[in-house]
Amino acid sequence: MDELQENDIQDPRLRRFYSYWRSQHVDQRPPSRSDLDPLDFSYVIGFVTLIDVEPNPLRFRFRLVASTVTEHLGYELTGKYLDEVPEPGLRTYLDDAYRRLVRDRRPLYEGGDRTLDLRIWRHESVLLPCTDADGVVSMILSARVTQMPRRVASSG
Repeated sequence: MDELQENDIQDPRLRRFYSYWRSQHVDQRPPSRSDLDPLDFSYVIGFVTLIDVEPNPLRFRFRLVASTVTEHLGYELTGKYLDEVPEPGLRTYLDDAYRRLVRDRRPLYEGGDRTLDLRIWRHESVLLPCTDADGVVSMILSARVTQMPRRVASSG
């Protein structure tokens, strides 16, 4: 994932969601979860995943997983920790992105195709930090517009 630049975002729902998140900043600090009202972003709610950040030790728990993500994965992650994701490639990819976002406190973006665990994901994603009053990232908002992943063709 790359640092997000607003003009990178192609999907109008994701662009609108990113603009909403930016509008909720307080004194140049990313918003807290309580600064955001899901009714304000109902147009993208089915694509949003909420990830709690637990600081010591650093762990990530899926508070709520977007219905499209659950459908495409084929299993439910709501209430589970990132280290419970069964596919090692996906788990490592998400862990790297989440750790970077927590460290840098800056939104991340990815669009296009990514192959993980023998599946090709065509998607556009934004990861947005939510911080507490001290500026520490306490939650990650992930908004992902994706197509059903397809299996990598076997070579035999």
